[in-house]
Parts: sequence; structure tokens; C-alpha cells
Amino acid sequence: MAALLVRFTQSPYGNALSQDGLDFALAATNYGHEVKALFENEGVLQLVKTDSIKGIKNHSKRLSSMPFFDIEDCYACTESAKALNVQSTLQNNLVADELTCQWVSVEEKLALIESADHVVTF
Repeated sequence: MAALLVRFTQSPYGNALSQDGLDFALAATNYGHEVKALFENEGVLQLVKTDSIKGIKNHSKRLSSMPFFDIEDCYACTESAKALNVQSTLQNNLVADELTCQWVSVEEKLALIESADHVVTF
């Protein structure tokens, strides 16, 4: 099947795009696609552990389920984390121990995009 790169570019609770992106990524694995996740821009904020919010699905818990759906290639943009001043927070407070993200530079991010059959941005 196809190699998909799902780019997460939105904060976790600002709108529905982060939830939609995660739903898409998890569903794509059910159809046999190889899925990689890239967190960039405000999307790196999705990697910060959050507590449950009444009436809203806990995005952190849902992200930590990605390895159970065979989404093990997870990348976070170093430049985005630096721009948002959250890199040290992310290194010490990632979503879950099961979800390990590799830090990538802009050049490595472009190589990821070029290597995918399809790129979907949320």
C-alpha cells in the first residue's frame, strides 16, 4: 500500500483539525497504509501532555495509542519547537513513553515529505 505522511500543524484544542488528523492517521493503518506522523508549527504543541478536559476527548491519550496502530515513525520539527519556545518542555514532558518522536531539521523534514507517496496536512 501507499506510504503516507500525516503533517500535524494545528494546536490540539484550537479546532477540530488535530482530532481529524489523528482519526485519519489511525484509520489509514486499517487499510494497510504505512503512516508516518510529522508534528510541525503549532502541531508540536500536540506532543505536550495534557490533562483531561471535561466534555473533550483527551488528545494526549489518543496520540499515545498511535504505536498500537503501527504508527511508530513519529517526527517533530526542531525549528517549530524553538519558535514556540517549547523544546525543553517537550523533551521532558512528551505525551507518553510509548510515543517517541525523532527531532528533525528543516532539511530532514523536506526529505520526509519527498519520500512519502502522499502527504496529508491537518
